[in-house]
Amino acid sequence: MPTNPTPINRPMPPLPGTVRLAIRLAACSLLIVTALGVSEGSPKTAGRQTAVSKQVLLTVNGNPITRGDLEFLLLTRGIGKDLRPKLRKQFLNRLIDRRLVQAFLEARHLKASSVLVDAHIERIKRFIRKNGDDPKTVFARLGYNEQTLRRELSLPLAWRFWIRRTVTSKRLRDEFAAHHQEFDGTRVRASQIFLKLRAEVTPADIKAAQDTLTGIRAKILAKRITFAVAAKQFSQAPSRQSGGDVGFFPYRGRMPADFSRRAFSLKIGEVSQPFRSRFGMHLITVTARKPGRLSLEDVRDQVLDRIAETEWTKLVAAQRKSAKIVWEASAEGG
Repeated sequence: MPTNPTPINRPMPPLPGTVRLAIRLAACSLLIVTALGVSEGSPKTAGRQTAVSKQVLLTVNGNPITRGDLEFLLLTRGIGKDLRPKLRKQFLNRLIDRRLVQAFLEARHLKASSVLVDAHIERIKRFIRKNGDDPKTVFARLGYNEQTLRRELSLPLAWRFWIRRTVTSKRLRDEFAAHHQEFDGTRVRASQIFLKLRAEVTPADIKAAQDTLTGIRAKILAKRITFAVAAKQFSQAPSRQSGGDVGFFPYRGRMPADFSRRAFSLKIGEVSQPFRSRFGMHLITVTARKPGRLSLEDVRDQVLDRIAETEWTKLVAAQRKSAKIVWEASAEGG
């Protein structure tokens, strides 16, 4: 293994989410200060802002994760202020995962090519300038600079390189064969019965909705009512007018991930168990399927992305077993 970091010079597709990151930074630049709980203006408030952003929330093997790290992640992932208290711990755990993966890659002397990182940073700057703001000002309001932004972008680029270097052709073929409907352009047609859940949902609310859909499912399976009639009677989605039909859709891009995952696992005519998405509770059935025609070569990058997600999850689970993670009291606060 070389002693110097191995630069990643191999051309790769644009980093997923970089454009969205730039747009959010540009559009939300005036909200960044609010997210940190201070107002913009004088050097005194700027100093307070920097102090808040550097507040340590936890450490991972001695490496700190700050409030600035958390706010940066929440902002760039488009999480609204009203949802942040509820999602705070979830996103802190994401930051822990990132630190663990970063340490894994650094131990193998892997880092992203400065040329690739520079290209992504320039893209972000252009979006911010188009919105009439100054990139340095936007970064500074978060307590960040170009160096920390480079770190944000370098990790996924380095991880992608690691995956490309370690995944074999056989693994790619096997992954495509096992999940070909996700990649080859297959589309399914589904119908749903949907029940809304209130914003401040309780376990009792979830159980009540689940029990209702379980009862409806039993009637459908016993042929006491058709799925379409049940959807018109009980569903709270606009699709109830068409018997719950939501039309054809591919695995990615149109429907929520939870919905697509369930739909693609069903046979035609099969009725799912009730399941929850971020929108509410669903009961679905698949009414038709159109096979796709794309080959592995057509969707190689998508298959690699799926493997990358799987390997990330496995690596993080293994690394957490020996990691020393120390939570500060402030990590539980707002």
